[in-house]
Amino acid sequence: MQPLPRRLAEIELLMEYAVPPAQLAEAAGLVKKYETDAVALNVFHHFYSYLPEGLEDAIRLLRLFASREGVFLLCATSNEGDYLYLADAERAEFLGPLAEGLEEGELLRFLGFAGSAAFREQCADPGKFPLYVPAHLQANLCPVCHVAHGEPHTLGCPVEVCPWCGGQLTSCPCRFKVLGRERLTSEAQLAALLNALNKKGRVPFDAEEHRPAYPLTPQDLGMEE
Repeated sequence: MQPLPRRLAEIELLMEYAVPPAQLAEAAGLVKKYETDAVALNVFHHFYSYLPEGLEDAIRLLRLFASREGVFLLCATSNEGDYLYLADAERAEFLGPLAEGLEEGELLRFLGFAGSAAFREQCADPGKFPLYVPAHLQANLCPVCHVAHGEPHTLGCPVEVCPWCGGQLTSCPCRFKVLGRERLTSEAQLAALLNALNKKGRVPFDAEEHRPAYPLTPQDLGMEE
């Protein structure tokens, strides 16, 4: 994953060419509110790299439609329209204008929608959905891998608890003992570890017990409507 300061600098450069001059200060202020959030920065980077309508434009709001297992369905509202993005801490993918809906059945089921018709009905008005708050500030999400309370962590997340010893999975020696190895160096070995974790029973994220404290709040960042 690209360091956030470098990602932010790239977005700021892109905006100089993509945003109408009269809107640049407001657009930059919105990006600043999300400067510590990789998910939002990935959306901004994609938007300002490709501009959905091919015209100068600026994102005015980011809204959260759904999330699961560290993956977020976001609606970026700009001066030209409303656009859907699927994003996580690694990347963002443009799904199309909101007006066109979503037709990908597997994705809709993954995100909790019954189908494309249900999505159109539930998401026709983006104003019904909350503004997207930086993932590490959402109390029910893991601050590192962004899974929700009760979901298993993304493998490798430092917040995950080892089911064998109760320590930090990425620091304790259990993963090596279970596989009989001194190091894990291949995808196959990671797959074997995941299989062993599933057999033992992974410890899901607990928002009350496992979440480190952060000094900022959504109110501090002006994320309330």
